[in-house]
Amino acid sequence: MARVALDLLGGDGAPEVVADAVAALDLDALDIDLVLVGPPTLAIELLAARDLDIAEQPRLTILSAASGVPMDGDPLAYVRAHPESSVMVAAGAVSAGQVDAWVSVGHSGASVAAAVLSCGRVDGMSRPALAVVLPSTLSPVVLVDVGASPEATANVLTQFAMAGWCYATALGITDPAVGLLNIGSETGKGDSLRVAAHILMQDRLPALGVRYAGSVEGHDVASGARAQVVVTDGFTGNVLLKGIEGAVGWAAQQMALAYGDPRPARAVVTGTATGDFAAGMLLGVNGITVIGHGAGRPNEIAACIRLAARAAKTDLIGLTQRTFSTLLERIK
Repeated sequence: MARVALDLLGGDGAPEVVADAVAALDLDALDIDLVLVGPPTLAIELLAARDLDIAEQPRLTILSAASGVPMDGDPLAYVRAHPESSVMVAAGAVSAGQVDAWVSVGHSGASVAAAVLSCGRVDGMSRPALAVVLPSTLSPVVLVDVGASPEATANVLTQFAMAGWCYATALGITDPAVGLLNIGSETGKGDSLRVAAHILMQDRLPALGVRYAGSVEGHDVASGARAQVVVTDGFTGNVLLKGIEGAVGWAAQQMALAYGDPRPARAVVTGTATGDFAAGMLLGVNGITVIGHGAGRPNEIAACIRLAARAAKTDLIGLTQRTFSTLLERIK
């Protein structure tokens, strides 16, 4: 069994779209105890409108939270000033051991801040990193960071490389190679950050037993041939991820027009968006935190919940963090 807290108030279509996701889940079949975090009266009303009586749902409970996080303003300042916000209550439930994991599709910056403030950072990680697993031609690719830390240093990117490698290993990817996202693979390419990060990774990663593929380009993410872990700062990673999403949507539309049948292309897009890893896993915090797309539909939010439950049941983050600690010991 996995106990998962879900932020009712996060997301572009919240709270209705989140309630739709809850209604779509078979909690018994998934072996999940779900804790809906938000105003109790609102939660009960939304569930009742979807023919769910909370009194008749033993695997569904409500944890009171007063407010969501507005999309404008400073998210860190907001969550610090509002411990009663849904992200702080959900992350706090993980820290207190009330649940095993938590999920939000709301303000990603607020979710990251809440996770750090409530659960604390992993030793050796200066900043958290949001990792997604992308399907590719040859092998799944872990892309890290995709939005948790928009600014980074060479040392921070090297930490992301180590954490991403540990996460890929925990996922069962054998001997993953790490690549640094850049504008070219030739030596000396990139801005000062990429040049410094390449020098540091080239020196540190092989000494830790981590294969370093050097600089890789955007198209390498789609192939999975040169690197199975691709590292970048959160700003660049978020831009790349959304660019990929847009390109996939365009390609599906063109295939539907070319073949006169939208169903096959739509099935591929839907299957990817609702698969086992259709969300971001926050690395570098002491608690399972899954962050989904703000515009996520009910089936995509349900996929986030399943990922959180899978991570809890398989100790995915625990394996990642223990491997990361081993690498740190080698550095010392």
